[in-house]
Order: sequence, then C-alpha cells, then structure tokens
Amino acid sequence: MQETGSGGQEPEELPEFQDLKVRGRSVRTWAISAGAVLLVISAAFGGLKKAADETPQVDAGTAIDTGQFEVTVQRVVTVKDLKPLFTPDDGGVLIAVVTKLKVTDDAGTTPPSDLIRLIGVPGVQDTDPPLGTTNLRDATMSPVLTPDAAEDVAYVWKLPKASRFPTEVKLTVQGYKHEDESILDHHEKWLPDTIAAESTVAVKAK
Repeated sequence: MQETGSGGQEPEELPEFQDLKVRGRSVRTWAISAGAVLLVISAAFGGLKKAADETPQVDAGTAIDTGQFEVTVQRVVTVKDLKPLFTPDDGGVLIAVVTKLKVTDDAGTTPPSDLIRLIGVPGVQDTDPPLGTTNLRDATMSPVLTPDAAEDVAYVWKLPKASRFPTEVKLTVQGYKHEDESILDHHEKWLPDTIAAESTVAVKAK
C-alpha cells in the first residue's frame, strides 16, 4: 500500500546540529569561539573565581591563621631610629609592622622574612623583605619563637627621605603549607602557599 501526502518520496534527512551553517561558519565553530572569548574576558577580570576564593581583607587586631603561625597585625609605626638594631638612611625613617606572632606548629622557629610584605609604599618594592625582625620584649633580632608562646615581633623596613610619609599602608600576610617530605631534601617543612590575608592599616608616627 502506497503512502500518500509526500508523493512517495523519502523525507529529507535533517542536517546534524554541528553541521548547521551560520554566516558561513558551523554552529560548532561559533560555540568554540564564544567559549574562547568568555575565557579571555573572565581572565581579564580575575578568572572564573568565586568571591570565596579571594584573599580575605582583615582589620588590624584580627588573628590570621597562616598555617604555621597565628598572626595579629597590631599597628604600623614610623620611627626615626631603633639603635642599635636598625638605623634609617639620612633624612629617612624606619617603618615597622608590629605583630602578635605565635607558632602553631610543634617546633620552634624564627619569624620568616616573607611573612609580611608592604604593598604600594613609596620607596619600598612590594617584594622587598624587611631589614629584619625584633622581639619587642627584649630587643632580640631574629628571635627564636617557641610553640604557643605569643610574642610581639616587629618587621622593620627603611623609608627613604620624603616630604611626606604614608599615613596608611596596605600589607599582605603570607600563608604556609606543611610538606611531610620536601622534594629537595626529603625533610618535612613549611613552604610558602597562597597569601593568607591582606590588610590596610593606619600609620602612626613616633
């Protein structure tokens, strides 16, 4: 029995979706191009990160867990001298980030030089390590910290001569990750990880 309505002709096969053409290009090509554009745009604005992945912004006085340490930035001060430990250049001053620093690991250690960084401070590169650290309790340079015993430790930099010194600074606090066995020497150690927190702190002159 012959089918009616189509003159007996077989219906034409519909083209596959990926074979459809739009302005001379396949839909699949357009989709790939759009995806590439999305990635470029998202990268320009910090990638496809969620807000929760951003570095926490904390105020002075807030305890920060860095993995190896609990760090509380207490204040930032500029001073004309810290003899005999630190001396500024002619016309300059010293700037110190005073922290409450406690080792949360089970082994004592000295304050790491990369723990605190000043960001955007004229005369100091963002990657510049401090001149050194000192325990305010006994003026010990590079003090040895014992587990669970919090100490007031200052990180000190030089500021060159300037007509005006900063009234506030932005700083970062480095986070650390524990490695059970280092690739280099096969010993367990703490290694720098992501930035644990950022803070903007008013600067007091003394």
